[in-house]
Order: sequence, then C-alpha cells, then structure tokens
Amino acid sequence: MRNTYDIHEFYCIKCGQKNMSLQRKVNHKHAKHHRKKLWCWHCKQEVNCIECKNDQEVQEFLENFKAGKYQKELEDSIKVIEQEKRIWA
Repeated sequence: MRNTYDIHEFYCIKCGQKNMSLQRKVNHKHAKHHRKKLWCWHCKQEVNCIECKNDQEVQEFLENFKAGKYQKELEDSIKVIEQEKRIWA
C-alpha cells in the first residue's frame, strides 16, 4: 500500500501571504490552524505561520488576518524569537 499525501499551505501571521507548501501524509494530523515557526520570504523575518489544510481553512485564516486577530500573537512571537536569538548568540 502506498502512502498518500496532501499539500498543506503555511501563511504568515505578519503579512498574510502564503509562505510555503508542504506535503503531509494524509494520516498526519495537526490541530486546525497549527502554528510553525518559519522564515517568511515576504517579511524577511522568522515568524509563526499557520498551517491550512484546505481552501476553507485558508479563507478562515484570511478573514482572521484581516480582522487583526493575530496581532497580539505576532507581537509575542517576535519577542520570543528575539530572546532565543540572544540566548544562542
């Protein structure tokens, strides 16, 4: 039996742009709008990105982004990332 894969998209919580796509096994489960720290090619910064598994989740992300629902999370995320950089420097 072969593994089957879905394409999941990651969207940046800072700029709202699609950051990258990732193949995931169909049985690979994450919570809805799973966060992953990634380098955003648009912002040129490491930030949390939100994983969207389908068009409906992308639409929900875009609506939440436009409503400003990720602003506090973005600020907290940037603080944590900056602290990690100082620790590892």
